[in-house]
Amino acid sequence: MNSVLSLRNRLAGWLLVGVILTTLLAVFSAAVSSLLPGVLIWLVGGLLIPNLRRAQLWQIGILLGIGLLCLAVGEWRGSSPQFLRRAVEGNQMITAMLLAVSFLRLIAMANVDPQAPLPQGKRALLRTLFGVHLLGTVMNISSVMIAGDRLSAARPLSRVQALTLLRGFSACALWSPFFASMGITLSGVPGAHLGTLIIFGLPAALVALLVSAWQLQRLPESAVAEGYPVTFAALWLPVVLAVAVIIGHLLLPEIPVLTLVTLLALIFSVGWILSREQRAGAARLQQHVQSALPGMAGEVLLFLAAAVLASGAAALLESFNIRLVPEYFGVLAAWTTLLILIGLAIAGMHPVTTVALAAGILAPHVENANLLALTLLFGWGLGVCLSPFSGVQLTLQARYLVRMRDLALLNLPAALPLLAVAFTALYICARFTGQSG
Repeated sequence: MNSVLSLRNRLAGWLLVGVILTTLLAVFSAAVSSLLPGVLIWLVGGLLIPNLRRAQLWQIGILLGIGLLCLAVGEWRGSSPQFLRRAVEGNQMITAMLLAVSFLRLIAMANVDPQAPLPQGKRALLRTLFGVHLLGTVMNISSVMIAGDRLSAARPLSRVQALTLLRGFSACALWSPFFASMGITLSGVPGAHLGTLIIFGLPAALVALLVSAWQLQRLPESAVAEGYPVTFAALWLPVVLAVAVIIGHLLLPEIPVLTLVTLLALIFSVGWILSREQRAGAARLQQHVQSALPGMAGEVLLFLAAAVLASGAAALLESFNIRLVPEYFGVLAAWTTLLILIGLAIAGMHPVTTVALAAGILAPHVENANLLALTLLFGWGLGVCLSPFSGVQLTLQARYLVRMRDLALLNLPAALPLLAVAFTALYICARFTGQSG
């Protein structure tokens, strides 16, 4: 049984490498159909179903079931065949990007010293907050687990440490070109520009982090809490890559941002490891392909299910000629959309689902693509931060036994300030991008 599972994982891992490569080829060569990586994703999905936990299986199964039903009704009523094609393509760009970015963990982990002493006090927590944020920009939720495992090695993770990790991580969603939120948003809102989103999202993320820093310093236990030993060696990677993506986007605007991120992450990580470690590096890359990539089964299948649901909902709405978009998507509509997204997140819906669904419904009819995209980024970031059912909060609860109630009570005082940051950023964006009403 174990040998069969191992063989299945190895095959799935190499097929996922194929997803990355064929996605890139489909962008640069008209000879490669965008359906090819989509078909590979569906094949991998079938192989990786046994890797899912029961809760993931139910969530993904429900999303797929609803999406397929909506697609069927839409096709029966004569909706455009483009929706079925989108479902088959299966969010390939965001999937390829996250798979490629996962290779960067091999570089980041090489700079982690498990024996380094843990600093203590308020300053240590602030360094942890900003350090986890920077690491999270390219490593996603892995940054939380790296820091969390280190902090909980000798004693259980405290609630103030958990809050620090949560806040540092969730702010990444507002601006990072390597984060899943940006990938889903840019693929779902084609007219949005990475540079514009970073201009508004990065300052908002900084203000959100400062709000969190202020709150953390006011907690009595912060004076004796241990922080993660952040070093420059661990932080140079996200800074260099973020700058490289921005410069690359400015120099080569015709290349889609997700393609640029995927290409840079893959070339940088593979080239760095092979040049420094030779045979040992090749072995580590092979291990990553055959073990770590199949371990991303939950993410791969969730993105696939979200693509089917978004395509199905759009097909159904078109077939019934239903329009859920306000006549004028200005700042008030953006605020309303944000509150709905946060409410859905708190109710338990994953941001991948809500953001993909909102983009599929709104993007074709909204003129101000950047305002809509920024709204979706805030919906993702605040949803992750405030919802006790978000992936990172469930990780903190299950992996480190942090109580849901503790995080909810600690988060409550920051909810209004974080909403104020979001509302202000959306208002400024609306004013400067032409939609102020």
